[in-house]
Amino acid sequence: MRLHILRHAKTDPFSISGKDFDRELLKKGLLQARRMGDFFMTKEISPLHIYSSSAVRARQTIEIIKKENPFETEIIFLDEFYLCEKDVLLKFLWEQNHADDILIIGHNNGLSDFAGYLVDDFIDLKTCEFLSLEFDCENWQETSKGTATIREHFHPNL
Repeated sequence: MRLHILRHAKTDPFSISGKDFDRELLKKGLLQARRMGDFFMTKEISPLHIYSSSAVRARQTIEIIKKENPFETEIIFLDEFYLCEKDVLLKFLWEQNHADDILIIGHNNGLSDFAGYLVDDFIDLKTCEFLSLEFDCENWQETSKGTATIREHFHPNL
């Protein structure tokens, strides 16, 4: 089983609405997302389940990646992933009733804490940084602290 984790691409520090939720990608972020799409193509990463924060910057990131790498999977946007803590992500993972590969797109610090917990090491994801974690488990409920191994790691340096 593999869990793919992606932090959204580089964003504008402000939004027109003044709300953090509405922040959009900067030009650098758009380029990062395109490079991430290329990376997904070269590594043939095509998760069966994709869950993303519903924030504008997370939506833009995964939609650009999907344009670059048109996998068939539906993207499910979840409000509860917006700036959530590690425990929200763990609870979500443990509620999955399948052993299919999953991609989660979200925000720091919760996303880094989540990945760090699963590999039992400190992780600090930069914008548009990607980790693919592999588990030697039968289902998502068997995952816990230190049960993951990092199999892929990519950051589109610009």
